[in-house]
Amino acid sequence: MKIGIIGLGNIGRVHAKNIQDGLVKNAEIVAVANQPIESMDDFRKQGIACFPDAGELITSGLAEAVIVALPTHLHAPIGIQAMEAGLHLMMEKPLACHTAEGERILAAKQQDGQVAALMMNQRTHPCYVKIKQWMDEGAVGELQRVSWTMTNWFRPEIYYQSSPWRATWKGEGGGVLMNQCPHNIDVLQWLVGMPSKVRAHCSFGKYHDIEVEDEVTAYFEFVNGATGQFSASTGESPGSNRLEIVGDLGTVITDGNTATLIRNSESVSAFSRNTDEMFGAPETTEEIYEPAEAVNQHAAILNNFIQAANGEADLIAPADEGLNSLELAGAMIYSTWINDKVQLPLDSAAYETVIQGKIAQSKPRTVTQTAAKVDMSKSYR
Repeated sequence: MKIGIIGLGNIGRVHAKNIQDGLVKNAEIVAVANQPIESMDDFRKQGIACFPDAGELITSGLAEAVIVALPTHLHAPIGIQAMEAGLHLMMEKPLACHTAEGERILAAKQQDGQVAALMMNQRTHPCYVKIKQWMDEGAVGELQRVSWTMTNWFRPEIYYQSSPWRATWKGEGGGVLMNQCPHNIDVLQWLVGMPSKVRAHCSFGKYHDIEVEDEVTAYFEFVNGATGQFSASTGESPGSNRLEIVGDLGTVITDGNTATLIRNSESVSAFSRNTDEMFGAPETTEEIYEPAEAVNQHAAILNNFIQAANGEADLIAPADEGLNSLELAGAMIYSTWINDKVQLPLDSAAYETVIQGKIAQSKPRTVTQTAAKVDMSKSYR
């Protein structure tokens, strides 16, 4: 598969290295696009075509597929152009700044065999893969409650000063929900499905000099009556990562390092109806899963992308499923703005109208001289 990479920031170069190191099978980088032109000198020396403009790469005819690793506000125009050109598309997370943009990318698809995927690499995280297996097997039973506290995304002020698009409505369409937590939101709905109602409180610039949200607490309601809670922050340190999924037959708990399944001997509802023990509870057994080894998640998603484009596999992370995480993030932000509960599915047109107002007033961040020199190699976004 002849691949073009559009955007050679931190994550774009991670994808390039994975391909060039042979970790992505049956793939070859034939073109890259980035600015300034000098930033591609290392690729030019390898005989790889270099373009200062993404559109030139897309229309060059060199690539069969493109990886788009640009700031979020460029995802929609470049993604649409790639889809209209009939190329297979791998989009970095999130799919777009909001749901309506994401819908336009997908609507630009030209043919049935054309593949559009999203770099939701956490779907290959061993703990989440194991939990997905447990959920699909019915080990937890009917969902009662889900809770995810994801507050170990601490970012100091200098992080936001490193790029003009960071933490702006125009550049990202949001803050912690759109930059740090798309993976968590995606995994959440991948495991338990989408809620039917959302009530959230987002704090905008609570801990940082930014215009978007850096702390979120949300409450979910599901069709079957189950409830959920989601908390995220870039202002806490050390913060924590704890996911709990509680069902009638058991409970799953993970911190991202290990996953634990606590099985009930019988369903809670049946035990409650039938026991004659006033303080009784079902007996439990515990299964602990510890990943044997780390997984190169980005390479795993790219390998699956190539296989899907060749008709050899189903996508692990189809781009259309990226609409769910956009919708859920948008619903949390929208709920805060209207100070009320939001019914899902979210009205993407109504949300676009509101966020376009925010974008119109959005201002690019000032990149400080110190921040411009900061080493971002340990941060993908």
